[in-house]
Parts: sequence; C-alpha cells; structure tokens
Amino acid sequence: MNANAVQHPWSEEALFSKAVVYVGEMQKHPADDWQFGLWASLSLELLARSALAHISPTLLASRKDWRHVYHALGHSPTSVKFTPSSVPSNEVLSMLKEIVPVTDELVDACLKISVRRNAELHTGEEAFAGIGTSGWLPHFYTSCGVLLEFMGKKLEDLFDNPKEAEDLISSLQDTAAKAVQQEIGAHAKMWAVLGKEERETLFSVATSWATRMAGHRTKCPACGSPALIRGSGHGDVTTEIGEDVIVQRQTMLPSSFECVACKLKIVGISKLSASGLGDAFTATSTFSAAEFFDLHTDQELEQARAEGLEPPWEDDFNEY
Repeated sequence: MNANAVQHPWSEEALFSKAVVYVGEMQKHPADDWQFGLWASLSLELLARSALAHISPTLLASRKDWRHVYHALGHSPTSVKFTPSSVPSNEVLSMLKEIVPVTDELVDACLKISVRRNAELHTGEEAFAGIGTSGWLPHFYTSCGVLLEFMGKKLEDLFDNPKEAEDLISSLQDTAAKAVQQEIGAHAKMWAVLGKEERETLFSVATSWATRMAGHRTKCPACGSPALIRGSGHGDVTTEIGEDVIVQRQTMLPSSFECVACKLKIVGISKLSASGLGDAFTATSTFSAAEFFDLHTDQELEQARAEGLEPPWEDDFNEY
C-alpha cells in the first residue's frame, strides 16, 4: 500500500488509528459512566469500518453514486460540491456478517450499541446513563476481539488493559455455559418423566420434522431426538458445474437450535458453543441450468415443477 492510500480517511490504518484515540477517551472514565459507553460505541463503529477497509475501502463507499467509489479508490472529486459519503452502520455490519465470523448474536449486540449511540447523539435521551455494563460490555469486547483477529491484530493493540477485556469475554462464555446447561437439564428431566409410548411418539414426530431442507440435522442434547440447527451464510460460495446440475456450497455459522420433541430451544452462538452445538456446517444448493441462468420465467419454472418435469431440489444443510 502506498503512502497516499495510508492517509486516505477511509483506509484501514486511518480508521483504526482513530478507534485507538476514541478507546483512549473511553478508558478515561469508569465503565458505568455514560461517557464510557458513548466513546465505546464510537470506537466500535470505527473498528468495524476499519475491518471492512481491511478488505477494501471501496466497500465503505455509498452505492448512490459511482463517485463515492472513485473517492474510496483514492482519486480526487470529478464534480463540484461533491461530498464523499459512506454506507451506514447497519450496512457495515451486514457486510461483515457475511465476510468475517461475526455471528448473529454479536451483530445484534453491535446494532443495539449503535442504536444507543444514535439516541445519545441525536435525542434528549441519556442512552448510556444507568444501564449497567453486564448487558453490553462483554459483547463489546468480544466483538472487538473478533474484528481485531480478522485484521491480524490483538486486544493489546487497542486496549491499555487487555486482561480486563479477556476476563469479560470469558465471563460471557461462562455465563452462557451455565445458562444453557440449566436449560438442557430442565428439559432432560421433563423428558424423563414422560411415558415410553409418549416419548416414542414424540421421537417419531421429531424424526419427520427434522428434514434436511429445514436446517442442519443433529441430536438433541436433552432427549436424544433428531433436531435442527439453523444458521446464516458466511464466506465464499463455491460453485461446481456438472453435466445436468449446478451445485453451490457455503459455510453456515449456527445461530439457533430447536427440538420439537422436548421443546428445547437454544439461541445464540455462545450458548450453542457451550452445549457442543456451535460447529459450522455446509449448506448445499442444487440448480438446473435453466434455474441457475434464469433461462425461464419464474412462472414457467413453477409450472414445470408442478408437472414433475424437474427434480425437486432443495437446500441440503447436512454435507460433511
């Protein structure tokens, strides 16, 4: 990267340097002070943008005008009164969610912090006053850790006291582990008191319900019945073109678990990981050439399916 690119205001280096400055302001206040929360939210915003710029600053450019992309590439404006504009925070997080292993749980936590920041800056609400830190600070440090790792950095590159961040990240994992074990134990007890015939019926229902088209099949940790893990796509999609079909595969990060037999539900990667259900899996989609290349209208395709002219391919979440 040349010197001009380093100085670009949308560059990874410029954004990260400013995040460091904002974290420094954050650390001047106690964690339960509203100013701590505000500076934390601002630094997280900059860190997220820095992570996106780590791939390319062009991802930060507004899609409304090609000149914003032109600016992101380091060129001077080509029209008078032009003001470069970048994408909003929610779009930054949406892109990171597919590129970086930022889970749904962390994205939701980051969005909530962003909402509080906007309320603090744009309304009369004291959004960070008296809210306590347990509900957001561990997620803040965890999110920072994930983004830093993606950029090849460590917690100590951003925080003066990385041990505090590490402790809160661990506390989030420990809290999730305790909570999910209690949930599993409670459902296991309820399952145990059911009669044999009722358990067999429920097991049969779960077996039919947990089809490959709905999610990734697994075994319920509470009752042993077939259950499903659902997730969101992450990373590149691979495409294989065969003689008759086109197959696409993508890694999925788990976000929720459900068992219809014992009614156990687990939401969030921290709880899923603590219960042994946090492993990534692969989603496979199979298309005919006509479907993949849009050679027919949707109405024609639906009519062909109804007439049984094409095999009923569905997404398969159970490839190993």
